[in-house]
Amino acid sequence: GIVITLIPLKFPYFFPQNEDVQKGQRRVGMGTMGLGEMLIRMGMRYGSPESLEFIDELYRFIATEAYSASANLSAEKGAFPKFDKEKYLQGGFVKKLPEHVRAHIEEKGMRNVCVLTQAPTGSTGTMIGTSTGIEPYYSWTYWRKGRLGVNEVQERIVAEYFRQHPELESQLDNLPDYFVSAMELAPKEHIQVQAAIQAWTDSSISKTANAPNHYSLEQTKELYEYAYELGCKGVTIYRDGSR
Repeated sequence: GIVITLIPLKFPYFFPQNEDVQKGQRRVGMGTMGLGEMLIRMGMRYGSPESLEFIDELYRFIATEAYSASANLSAEKGAFPKFDKEKYLQGGFVKKLPEHVRAHIEEKGMRNVCVLTQAPTGSTGTMIGTSTGIEPYYSWTYWRKGRLGVNEVQERIVAEYFRQHPELESQLDNLPDYFVSAMELAPKEHIQVQAAIQAWTDSSISKTANAPNHYSLEQTKELYEYAYELGCKGVTIYRDGSR
């Protein structure tokens, strides 16, 4: 027969300080992908008041379950080495969690110092044909270069909608208003979605606020201040054509 031996891999840390911090905190980052597609399938316009209310409810649930799971893992395997219960429970993010979750943490500790983030998932999302990270779709059509040359590709969800509604003759102008792309959103709508998710994400978020080409320096300054006021930990602003 075949004998399979599992060899544990030891990845090097280039500086002992990095190893101490990483192993002392056990930081992980659970995120989501496909939010833009999900909102379309629910008939919600990305960035609308209705979508912000739903996003708050969704990511509150994710945070609650993720923190509860880390507390349960702590009871099973032990808390992260640098865990200090009194200080941890005084954290601004932890204070926002439901009372029963804070009680779990107080009783069981936490396996991880942080458990949530929102990564861009650009390659992964494109590979499986969904919206990437927490972004809306950037465009409904794009050009793809391959072995057979360059061809125009339509996002899967749009092609699917037109198959279900052949009378619309695949005209993008005929899409419902909840089909909204990144450049059709106002920059502040991008920020509002990011802030709604940031409220329930303990680490930083990958999210771009797309702005039109005519966006001024003063408007850009206001957008940074707006993101700060809404509680975003960081923000990326991209003005169309600035490259």
